[in-house]
Amino acid sequence: MKARLSLILALIMFTFFPKSIGITADLKPIGGITAFGGAERQRGQEASGIGGVDLLGLAPLGKDLGVQGGFYSSGGQGFRFGLNAGPVFNFTSGKAGLFLDYEHRAREDFNLVGIRGTGGYYFDQFDALLSYSQPVSSVKRSGGRKFTGINELQGILRFYPTNEVELNAGFLVNSFAGAGRKDEGGTGVGGIFGVSFKLFDPVVIQLVQVKVDNRERYRVTSGVQLIFGSPLKEWMHAHIPLPAAGGVPGGLKTSRRQLPPPPPPPSTCC
Repeated sequence: MKARLSLILALIMFTFFPKSIGITADLKPIGGITAFGGAERQRGQEASGIGGVDLLGLAPLGKDLGVQGGFYSSGGQGFRFGLNAGPVFNFTSGKAGLFLDYEHRAREDFNLVGIRGTGGYYFDQFDALLSYSQPVSSVKRSGGRKFTGINELQGILRFYPTNEVELNAGFLVNSFAGAGRKDEGGTGVGGIFGVSFKLFDPVVIQLVQVKVDNRERYRVTSGVQLIFGSPLKEWMHAHIPLPAAGGVPGGLKTSRRQLPPPPPPPSTCC
């Protein structure tokens, strides 16, 4: 019985497993630019519009090692811009990267710095992605408020009905480690959903990309992206995916600083 079961499992693995895994090609230079717009809300702030531009580039240093970087500029509740850069490692059926993320927020006059690790495993029709971002910037206090970056764990599945259509969905958990993790309700749990398709070369329509959690934080964007020389699925496999448009993973948390109680009135004597 055990021998028969082992033979059946071996046949299943031989028949289906090699066909399900896509073999990753050597790293190659790529670039892209995205113009986006939408709406967002952060904990402790009102909802507002958001719009801006994302730039992405990857330069190979060898067939399995490269450097990827990005820049974004956006407006909404104040102007902000950011940079991210780090090494990308290519392996059979996937990629991994380690990045330094930086963002300056003019409205709060605050700099966010974080470290982000991302890995992806690529199959024929879908990808499995996992990323974690941890802020390392200090806490800022201004105007009775405390500003902190928040950490974020994401797990995403990307599905390709065709080589030119991408659907994604996943989960996120944020604000469960680091400074300020207990402020404004503590840990947030939510989801991610998006749809993109290549209209014609080189135009990709990012129909919608949603990121939301149960702490009233959300970002909903749409955009137009320019990529060159490859189908959408191949281009997505050629680099590490970026954070949500126009912002660092996790984002910024603001909370009101609790002031100490007033001193008791001076005692009087008769």
